[in-house]
Parts: sequence; structure tokens; C-alpha cells
Amino acid sequence: MMSAAIKGYYDGNQIVVNEDERKNLSAGDEVIITILNRADKKRDEIKVEKRKSLIEWDSFAISSGRTAEEIDQYIRELRG
Repeated sequence: MMSAAIKGYYDGNQIVVNEDERKNLSAGDEVIITILNRADKKRDEIKVEKRKSLIEWDSFAISSGRTAEEIDQYIRELRG
């Protein structure tokens, strides 16, 4: 049994390989196909934004009614 790894590209319907590499194969040969996922950064950012919009962040926190400056002052007092 022959095992081979060949470079190819996915065209949306099938995996297309280089003609020279294909000539080295015979019908029934076992090949190893590795799928390299090239992450689309913009697509990932959109997924993150969708996830953020699905979560109701305000439901996880109870407002203390203090301003950001008052909270900063409180933290400084705790540290001092």
C-alpha cells in the first residue's frame, strides 16, 4: 500500500491537485489530505461581534450607582 501527501487546492466543490503530482498516483492509491484553514480575520471579527450582541452583558453586573471617578478614588483609598 502506498501512502502519499500531495498539495492541492479546494475550488469550492472539489480538491484540485497539480497535474505533475497527480501523475505519480494510480487509481486506488491512498493519499493524505490536510486541510489548512486560513482564518479570515474580518470573518472572525464579525463572529465575535455577533456573539457579543447575543449576550446581555448588563444582566451580569449590578450597578453601584458610583461614577468611574468615585470608583477610582475608592480603589486608591483601599491601596493607600
